[in-house]
Amino acid sequence: MNKRGLTLIELLIVLVISSILIAGIYRTFIGQQHTYTVQEQVVDMQQSLRMAINQMVREIRMAGLGDLRPQDEDDKNDPKTLRWTGAGGMHGKYKNIVNPSDDGQSITVVGAFQEMTFITVKPDSSGLKFQVDDASGFNTGGLQYLSINGTESARVKNIVGKEIELFDPLTENHFVNEPVFRVMAITYSLGVFDGKPALLRNDNVTGDQPLAENIEFLQFTYTLEDGTVFVGTVPGGWKQKVKIRMVQVTIRARTDRNDPELGGGGDGFRRRTLTSNIQLRNLSSL
Repeated sequence: MNKRGLTLIELLIVLVISSILIAGIYRTFIGQQHTYTVQEQVVDMQQSLRMAINQMVREIRMAGLGDLRPQDEDDKNDPKTLRWTGAGGMHGKYKNIVNPSDDGQSITVVGAFQEMTFITVKPDSSGLKFQVDDASGFNTGGLQYLSINGTESARVKNIVGKEIELFDPLTENHFVNEPVFRVMAITYSLGVFDGKPALLRNDNVTGDQPLAENIEFLQFTYTLEDGTVFVGTVPGGWKQKVKIRMVQVTIRARTDRNDPELGGGGDGFRRRTLTSNIQLRNLSSL
């Protein structure tokens, strides 16, 4: 029986073949890992993009909810602006339900976005005071606007316990258990968060909050009641802005990290763009 071992040449051949097999397996593993990482980033990007645009669509579509029409629409010198918020507009700067920025980089919409409490003692004879179950959602600082039952809006002057006092008297009859909503001005804009481009949401009380990261492009297109279309902003002051009936939002996101293996001569980031047309249903009757 021949008991001789492997020769050096045979051993080298085995090592070479083993190295080739291991290199192939490693390359396959690295390739699969890279594919998984890329797919994970693309999924995260798409989810972030859809979440962002879905919230924007929902809140922009609700603009004007709460019957935010002015108290004296017949005033031809200043029709259909939010005069119940005070001379300077809501928070001293927003006079319209839809407020495109002059630079075209942001939009602010006003609406009764959140139900907060309900009436427990109906308004007194003056129409200026009433009581609610919980007044903590309102104050005379930033959150000073409300809508009762979605049919009449007002500005808060003072709060004592559960009693709310308004600047102007209510013009409608309101009763116990009617819901009270918080009227808010919500601004969407592009900015930077943790060193990354981000879509920012600002309720004009708590400051800018990141809604989605890695958002690098945001554009608004406005369609007026007569079909006129403006991109970015609406010129002509409030007389034009009150005619806005549809907002088109275009938003583009990118992956969190670039891919050096991505061809095409770009920067290595994968991108997705979504566009949505938002009909402003609460403004159709204005």
